[in-house]
Amino acid sequence: MANAEFALRVIMLLGVVMLLSYMYWRLGTRLLSLFRRPRHKALLAVGSIALGIISLFLLFSIYVYHGFGYQPDIYRVGERQSNKVAITFDDGPSREFTPAILDILKEYDAPATFFMVGKHVERFPDIAQRVVEEGHTIGNHTQNHRNLPTLSTIDLQKEVMEATAIITEVTGVYPTFVRPPRGMYDDRFRRLAKLLGQEIVLWSISTRDWRYGTTPTYIERFVESRVKGGDIILFHDSGALIASEGGDRKATVLSLANVISIIRAKGLEIVPLDELLHGAAPEAFPQIDRPE
Repeated sequence: MANAEFALRVIMLLGVVMLLSYMYWRLGTRLLSLFRRPRHKALLAVGSIALGIISLFLLFSIYVYHGFGYQPDIYRVGERQSNKVAITFDDGPSREFTPAILDILKEYDAPATFFMVGKHVERFPDIAQRVVEEGHTIGNHTQNHRNLPTLSTIDLQKEVMEATAIITEVTGVYPTFVRPPRGMYDDRFRRLAKLLGQEIVLWSISTRDWRYGTTPTYIERFVESRVKGGDIILFHDSGALIASEGGDRKATVLSLANVISIIRAKGLEIVPLDELLHGAAPEAFPQIDRPE
C-alpha cells in the first residue's frame, strides 16, 4: 500500500514537472520566433525541463498551503475580539540564533512558542531544554522538515512521531501543538495529529524573515501595519530556503525587540499560544492569508 501511494505521488510530481516544462517550452519558442532567432529545440527542451523542476521545488519551498473547505481541527488565528497575540518561531533550535532570541524574550518578559525540528533538538539539546526552562511553549515541526504531502504514509508518520519522541525525551515536555513544514498538510497528517493529541497551528502573519535580503526595518514595518488581536506571528530561528538550516536569521534577532515594543504600543498583549487559542474556536472556514 505504501509503495502504491509513493508511486502515485511520484507520478503526480512528474505530471506537474511536465506541465511546467511544456509551458516554458512554449514561451521559449514564442520568444525565439519574435526575435527571429534559430529554434535550438534540444537546448530549449533541456532548459524547459530544468526550469520546470526548479519551479516545482520553489513551489514546495515557498508556497503556503491553506487547504479547502471545512477545517475544524486547524488554527490560524486566535479570538479576533481579544487584544492578545502570540509569537512563534519555526525550524530551530539553532546554536547561532535561538540563544539570542531567548535573551531578548527574557529581557522583555515575552512568551513565545518554538516549533522544533527533531534533528535540531538532537544536535542542540541544551538549547531545547533552555526554551522549556525559561517558560516558553514547544511544538512539533517534524523530524527533518520535509514536505509532508509528498511523502509515503510511513515516512509521514515517521516525520511526526520521531520528532514527538525526541522532543519529549530531550525536554521532558510532550508537544501538544504541531505545525507542518511550510504550512503544507493533507488529511493523513490531520488524522495523525488528532491521534497524537497535537493541535495543528499555522499563522496569520508571516514576517517573511526567511526571504533573502529581508531587513529588520522591513519586518518591523510589516508587523506594525498588520498586527491585530488574535494574530499568530511567524518568525524563524533556523532553517533556509533550500536546506533545513543555514539561513541567515540576523534580521529576526535584530527586529525582535522592536516588534515586541510595536505590538505592546498598540495595546496588544503577547501571550502563550495555549492562552490565545483556547479562548477561540478552530476556524470553520480557512482564512485566506496573503500569498507568501
